[in-house]
Amino acid sequence: MNNGLRKWAWLALFCCWASSVAVRAETVRIAVGEWPPYISEAQPNQGFLCEVVRQAFAEEGLDVSFHFYSWAEAYRLTLEGRYVVTMPWFHSREREQLFYLSASLGHFTTRMMTLTGTPAVNLGEVKHEPVGVTRGYFYGDGFAARQAGLTLEWSDSDEESMGKLLDGRIHYLVMDEQVAQTLFQQALFRHPQSLSLTGAADPIWSQPGYLLMRKADPEARRLMLLFNTGLRKLERSGRLARLWKA
Repeated sequence: MNNGLRKWAWLALFCCWASSVAVRAETVRIAVGEWPPYISEAQPNQGFLCEVVRQAFAEEGLDVSFHFYSWAEAYRLTLEGRYVVTMPWFHSREREQLFYLSASLGHFTTRMMTLTGTPAVNLGEVKHEPVGVTRGYFYGDGFAARQAGLTLEWSDSDEESMGKLLDGRIHYLVMDEQVAQTLFQQALFRHPQSLSLTGAADPIWSQPGYLLMRKADPEARRLMLLFNTGLRKLERSGRLARLWKA
C-alpha cells in the first residue's frame, strides 16, 4: 500500500472511531425501577413509558439505556450523580429543589381497587377494613390526611399487595389503575379464576409524572430541553397518545 492510500485508510479508521465515540457520548443513562406496564425489563421495549422516553430523545438524536434498581435505589443513585436522569416521579418541593422536572409524560391515576363481589367504595366509605398499600409510595395529600383513620396493610411491593387481595387477606388496595390491572391479569394467567377487578369511581389522586434530571449535573439542563422538544414532537404527531393506548 502506498503512502497516500495508507494515509486515507488511517483517516477512515479514525473517522469510524470518532463517530462511535460520539454516539456513545450521546447515550442518556436512566435509572428506573419495575412498574409494569409502564416500565419492566420483561416487557417489549422495557414497557411503553420507556418507549415514550426512548422515542422523545431519539427525535433529538440521542440514544438511551435503562438501568433497573429498586425505586429508592434509583432515586438515590441519581441524587448521588451516578445517573443524570431517573423516571417517572411526581412533583414535590424537595424534588423541585434538587432536580429539573421535564414536561409531563402523562397522567397517572391511583384508585382503590377491589374484586368482584365486594362493593366498590371510595376511601372515605371504608369502615374498619384493612386497605393494602405499598411501602415507599406517596398516594397524595388527600390520602395522607385520612391515613391516621385507616387500617393499612403494608406490603413491600405492588405484587405482594395484589397477592393479598387475591388470597382474601384484604378486600381493598390502593394502586395505580394500570399497574393493578396488569398485575391482576398476570396473576389470572398463572392461576385462572372467575374474578374481575374494579376501581372506585373517585380516584385517590391523578397526577402528571416527570423525568427528574439532577440540577448539579452540567448536562442536565441541556438534556431536559432536548427531551422536552422531542416529547412535543411526539405529542404533535399523535405518537405519544398511541403509545399510551398501546
